[in-house]
Amino acid sequence: MRIIIFIDAENFTNGLINVAKSKDQHRYVDFYKINKFVIEYLRKNLQYKGTNLQHIRTYYYTGEYTDNLISRMEQSYNKEKDSGRKEILKSKIEKAKKSREIQAEFLKIAKNYYFFEIRRKPLQFSPSTLNIFQKGVDVQLAVDLVEFAYKNAFDIAVILSGDIDLIESVRTTKNLGKHVIIFGDKSVTSVEMRGETDMFINLGKFSDEQLNEISHIKPNKTDR
Repeated sequence: MRIIIFIDAENFTNGLINVAKSKDQHRYVDFYKINKFVIEYLRKNLQYKGTNLQHIRTYYYTGEYTDNLISRMEQSYNKEKDSGRKEILKSKIEKAKKSREIQAEFLKIAKNYYFFEIRRKPLQFSPSTLNIFQKGVDVQLAVDLVEFAYKNAFDIAVILSGDIDLIESVRTTKNLGKHVIIFGDKSVTSVEMRGETDMFINLGKFSDEQLNEISHIKPNKTDR
C-alpha cells in the first residue's frame, strides 16, 4: 500500500513540545527521521501486518519568515507611539529575525531530504495584536490531500496534524476509499478529528525511546 505523509509543521511541533514538557524535557523534531519512523511504526501495527507498505513522498507545510514580514514589523515599530507596545514589538522583531535564520538553515538542509517536498506560505503580521500568524497553510494541506486522493496517488494518508480545519478533507479522502491516519498529541488534536480518522496515534503515549526516533532532547545550558 502506498503512503503519503502530510506534515503541518507548526501543529505537529507544538504537539511534541507539549509531550516533552509533560516529561520535563525540551525536544525538537527531527523531520529527516519521520519517513522511516512512520513506515516502521505502521508495519508493526496488526492492521498492516504482512502488508507491503511503500512510502511515496512526504509533504511539509509551514509558514515562512520572510524579509517582507520583518519589514512590516519594523515599520509598525517606527510608527508605534505606546512605549509598552513598542518594547513588546522590539522583542518580537528580534525573535522573528532569529527564527528566520533558523528556518532558512533548516529549509536549505531539508532540500536534500529524500522524497521530501516543502510547501510554504508567507507568515503574516497583525499591527493591532502584534502577533505573527499562519495563513493558508492548512488550506494548502487540505487541497493536496483531496487532490492526491482523487488522483489515486496513495492508499494511506498519514497526517501529522490535528487541525480541525482539515476535518472535511479527511472525510472526503475516506469517502474515496483511502485510509487516513493521524499522528499527534491530544492537546493539539480535536475530539472530532480523533473520531473522524481511521487511526489516531497519540504522541502522548510514546515512550522516551519512541520519541528519540523522531526528535532530539535539547540540553539545558546548565548541562553543557
